[in-house]
Amino acid sequence: MVENLFIMEQEFHGALKNSEFRVWYQPQIDMRTGKHCGAEALVRWQKQDGSLVKPDAFVPPLEKLGLIARLDEEVLENVCRDISQARKQGITLGPVSVNLSRLQAGRNVITEKLKKITEEYEITRDELFFEITETADGAEDGLPGLVEQLREKGFQIAMDDFGTGNSSLKVLQESHFDILKLDRYFVARIGDPKAEIILASTIAMAGDLGLEVVAEGVETEEQIRFLLGHQCHLAQGYYYSRPLTKEQYIKWQKVRNSSRAGGIFRERKLHI
Repeated sequence: MVENLFIMEQEFHGALKNSEFRVWYQPQIDMRTGKHCGAEALVRWQKQDGSLVKPDAFVPPLEKLGLIARLDEEVLENVCRDISQARKQGITLGPVSVNLSRLQAGRNVITEKLKKITEEYEITRDELFFEITETADGAEDGLPGLVEQLREKGFQIAMDDFGTGNSSLKVLQESHFDILKLDRYFVARIGDPKAEIILASTIAMAGDLGLEVVAEGVETEEQIRFLLGHQCHLAQGYYYSRPLTKEQYIKWQKVRNSSRAGGIFRERKLHI
């Protein structure tokens, strides 16, 4: 294990030097209207030979090595650069949500880097927001402070993967989130009575707390009907689009807008 971590550390620094980390975008949709309303930034490691390394294969080791903050910064800078370049071409990428590692809790480094990067690319608060996983593995004591620092800078904050951790309600009570993201684990189980009770109760609770709700992993019309029936309006998932490269995402928007304007829009027949 130690040897594997050493190899990962060396490869990671080489990947940063060679700009091997890429940002892909998964669109978020208002299910009531079909309107595109933003995207989540997802990191991909594309090696120089063209092969892709899945996040599950490199994120946990980087957390163990204490290097995940550096990856957060790399992703944030890539997203801000993409937003800035697209804006100059008259294209709107945002709002884009960027994931911050739960291990950022209790640190001030990310907020300092955030200020520097967003000012460099002239990013507005309407173009960017952040997602923080609610599973904190001991770092949850610093989570309210991190959330408040980001909110003080004017950014909205989403609690990601809600329901998968061991401190969901505690974190939700102590930190001032704006958005709650339903984990795909529960969305995939729509149709199971117990899962539907949990989902319906969670959506209702979020509404009472004034939180917007986004469902992840939406793949079927049955899921959409259930979510809309319980006042969850925003979603991302393969029903609407898989994660896309920046170029594919821009093309996706153009094709989608053209199709809607022509009155021939069909969700499942839109291909990249």
